[in-house]
Amino acid sequence: MDQSAPTVDAVDALNAQARVLFHSRSEESRVIAELACRHSVVLSYNNGFVQGLINVAMAITLQGGYLEAVAMMRHSLYLAETYGLRIPVAECIQEIARSYYTLADYDRALQYWAQCLDVSRDHAAQESYVLALIGIGQIYFAHQDFDTALRHHEKARDALTPEVPEHLHAMVPINIGMDLLQLLRLDEALHELEIGLNRALHTRNREFEADAHHAIGLVRLAQGQPDLAERHLYIAIDVCQRFGKLWGEANSRVALGRVELARGHPVGAIRHLQEARELAYQIGAQHLMLQVELHFSTAQEMLGEYMLALQHFKVYHERQLEVMRQTSPYKMQAMEMRLEIEKARLENDGLKKQHASQRRELRRAERMASQDSLTGVLNRRGLERLGSTVFGRCREEATPLAALVLDIDHFKQVNDEFGHLVGDKVLRQVAALLKSGCRQDDVVGRFGGEEFLVLLPGRTVRDAADVAERLRRLVAEWDWLHLADDLAVTLSVGVAERQYELTLTELIESADQRLYVAKSAGRNRIAC
Repeated sequence: MDQSAPTVDAVDALNAQARVLFHSRSEESRVIAELACRHSVVLSYNNGFVQGLINVAMAITLQGGYLEAVAMMRHSLYLAETYGLRIPVAECIQEIARSYYTLADYDRALQYWAQCLDVSRDHAAQESYVLALIGIGQIYFAHQDFDTALRHHEKARDALTPEVPEHLHAMVPINIGMDLLQLLRLDEALHELEIGLNRALHTRNREFEADAHHAIGLVRLAQGQPDLAERHLYIAIDVCQRFGKLWGEANSRVALGRVELARGHPVGAIRHLQEARELAYQIGAQHLMLQVELHFSTAQEMLGEYMLALQHFKVYHERQLEVMRQTSPYKMQAMEMRLEIEKARLENDGLKKQHASQRRELRRAERMASQDSLTGVLNRRGLERLGSTVFGRCREEATPLAALVLDIDHFKQVNDEFGHLVGDKVLRQVAALLKSGCRQDDVVGRFGGEEFLVLLPGRTVRDAADVAERLRRLVAEWDWLHLADDLAVTLSVGVAERQYELTLTELIESADQRLYVAKSAGRNRIAC
């Protein structure tokens, strides 16, 4: 392909290739998806950029960058809705939920699995329902309610149809097998896991292939067959290493530690657990670190190191309590009610399409009134409406609120030298970078011209300065040469924290004054 003259068809082909490779070679998938994004920016091809961004984010999740990937996927969904694009929304929401689940942030995981029930775009509705059932089952599994987890995963199996993507036909029996394992129904568990493994192999889904081998290894361990267990776990690790899934490798190394403990080899167990801990710490997998502490405790006890064993068990116990406190029964019950409502809605296909269309039109109308048509972020009206709400809440709750006013340096020169079309592309790309570099609760908008506003609830001026520096670097280090030769773009940022200001306007004025200081000091910097 001629790299200097990308086309829409070429971008679509790159994204399709990245999508296929995601299930077998995640790093290669990421490189191809990043190329698709760069070509899409040159072409102003919104659909190609959004698809590419999702593909990049999904590859990053496998490599352990969950928070980075979540920010990218949230922004992808926002852009898709803004531009009215048809993308695999349900799968993207599922990946966000799985990322939060991996990080043991079960409240947010549940929130996004609930969103799966709101996705009712034609044939994707059944997929959304299945994903929500799998997700809530996993939440119950994390809270050790394995009977309820199994019930939801069996409902997911009943809801599988030929229209549901093939990878879910592998994912569901693997989840059922894990539930059955915890309930000590080992023969049934092995049967389900072998079904999941065969389907994963058939679809060349390396992620679920590794998951199936890992779970089969645990079943064999529970059956008193450590050699067979070890064989499956090493296969799982090999697949994860070739596929690029750090979480899966860490999980299977924890299981290998359990195998060594079952053999009465605490030293060998500690070696595996140390490797697992390094990987788990690298990707921030709280649940895995919790398991590591538990098995470290057992190993030290076997070695007669009782004080060390007690220390590890205390850490495990404290973290376990934190995890178990997260999701309230009320939230679980609310999710159950939504599942029942969704089931009834799916049984009436005509009504489902009508309601989905109405909701989309309502959301679209609300967005258009508060959305900047060029960049897709909030416009001045949207900033004033949402920003005033955030300002009032922080004032009433006596919580911090910081504001960033960001200005593109020498933007008039960009327009004069490269033309207004390139200038518009710069504005869109800066908006995308700002959105991807902020949290979900942060407020991002275009305040006017080349000036943007970011509100950071819960952040002090010190924290906000770190955010401002991150955003400044994101823009400065972006490869702007894909838009035009010799193009470079930087930001100046003013940072202020709510002190005695009575209105949002006063807070913005404080940040704007700091922006003037940053620009006077030479631009491409922040001022607090």
